[in-house]
Amino acid sequence: MKNLTISIAIIGFMAMLYAARPFTTDDAGTVEAAGYELEIGYDFWEDEGTFGLGFKHGLTEKMDIGVGFGYCLVPEETRDFSNADFCLKYALIPDMFSASFTTSFGDFPFCLNGILTRFFGQTEIDANLGYSVGDSTITYALALIYNMMKFGAGVEALGDKEGLQEWQLGGRYRILNNLAVDGGLASDFKLEAKTATLGLHYEF
Repeated sequence: MKNLTISIAIIGFMAMLYAARPFTTDDAGTVEAAGYELEIGYDFWEDEGTFGLGFKHGLTEKMDIGVGFGYCLVPEETRDFSNADFCLKYALIPDMFSASFTTSFGDFPFCLNGILTRFFGQTEIDANLGYSVGDSTITYALALIYNMMKFGAGVEALGDKEGLQEWQLGGRYRILNNLAVDGGLASDFKLEAKTATLGLHYEF
């Protein structure tokens, strides 16, 4: 159970390369040209804790690039860095349909992901369909997020070829135009591997 919890935490941190915290499901938006985004988070549950950092830069109006890593703090015997991840995202139809490429430094396998975002009033729907080369795994995710003024809250579910694997409830609050705080609770569908998350999102 502990290994599964730690795995969910690290997967969540690698999501900081593309999705807006605390959600793992990617949205079709990209960082504005010449802009930067920094996300910091901490995933924890009982005697386990993992720190993560993601950094993105807008290369063009339709493309951004990101790097990120995780560091397991607790328990002490598993304290270590994850491999740094690299992500490139391109907006085929800005704010509606994008594609991303993600890989880990020092590790050949990579992931390709298709991203669809639609808005219905204040409700945002994000859908992902990806393929992981190496383990030949198809991944999918769906998020439903309601945005109101400075606050957004939502639910998401993620899965692979073995079926649904994880769900999350989360929310974020924009303190300033370029600074937001967030929190969430994730678990597998057997409620055996729970993870809480807290983080910051900063744009500059």
